[in-house]
Amino acid sequence: MFDKLLDLSIAYSFDQTGYHRHARHFSELNAAKFAGKHFLVTGGSRGIGGAVTKALLAMGAEVTVTARTRQDFEQNFAGQTQVSFQPLDLSDFKAIQTLPLGHYDGLVLNAGGMPSTPTLVDGQFDTIFGAQVVGHYLLLNRLIEEDRLQPGAPVHWVASGGMYLHKLQLDDLGWQSRTYDKVNSYANAKRAQVVLNGLLAQRCKNLVFSCSHPGWVGTDALAEALPGFTNRMGKRLRTAEQGADTILWCLEQGQQLKSGLFWFDRQPRGTRVFFWTKESDADRFALLAMLEAVKARY
Repeated sequence: MFDKLLDLSIAYSFDQTGYHRHARHFSELNAAKFAGKHFLVTGGSRGIGGAVTKALLAMGAEVTVTARTRQDFEQNFAGQTQVSFQPLDLSDFKAIQTLPLGHYDGLVLNAGGMPSTPTLVDGQFDTIFGAQVVGHYLLLNRLIEEDRLQPGAPVHWVASGGMYLHKLQLDDLGWQSRTYDKVNSYANAKRAQVVLNGLLAQRCKNLVFSCSHPGWVGTDALAEALPGFTNRMGKRLRTAEQGADTILWCLEQGQQLKSGLFWFDRQPRGTRVFFWTKESDADRFALLAMLEAVKARY
């Protein structure tokens, strides 16, 4: 009962104390499930994505990492032979279509960020929604259409608990009629990822889709985007390795996992806390139609 009350508090669930309480029930990941397999991790050169990459390498996997620049990759993975780097800005939709790709046993859609100023992408999206939703969707579709994901491969979206406060919103995604709000945009993009996770699980039965939020993780990206929150939370923020745990666990579970669910600390969780954040079926299919329209142009 006390654990349930702490979880309801949010602050003592999403923080490091919440992780330690939940981790009492975790079993060690089975390295044999990863050995010899090849994973693609977007934004895999630092932060949570970097922790995912390091853990996969430690368990014998091969990893291809994408990121906008090579600097963090060289700093964190210099000299390692089982990891390779592909430069990719997910807001550059043309670049996604020409990215050299291999064949993969799993995919982690992790790349994120909260730039302080908006940049218009494709005439209708800001960088946050353009990269984290549209760009990831285009990359995923290319992998599927070119048959580059093994049958039954896990596909994992790294979302955020911030989406709990936001209803899916598809108007003015380029912030041309409103004052730009990076936190609002990020939450909306993460809500869209959660919606897509469920929709794609229904549409692509030969893959296993999962989505999670990692809790409050003390990454450099968080410190850059929300310095006040980072300073207030201090040592209560989770480590990148703790943030990566559920992602890795979902990859390990593979086809044992029910496709399309949302996870936090290895448990399936609801995607709504407040009734007003519930999107309609029309909203869901409008999101999919919008993404398909972009795909058709590129």
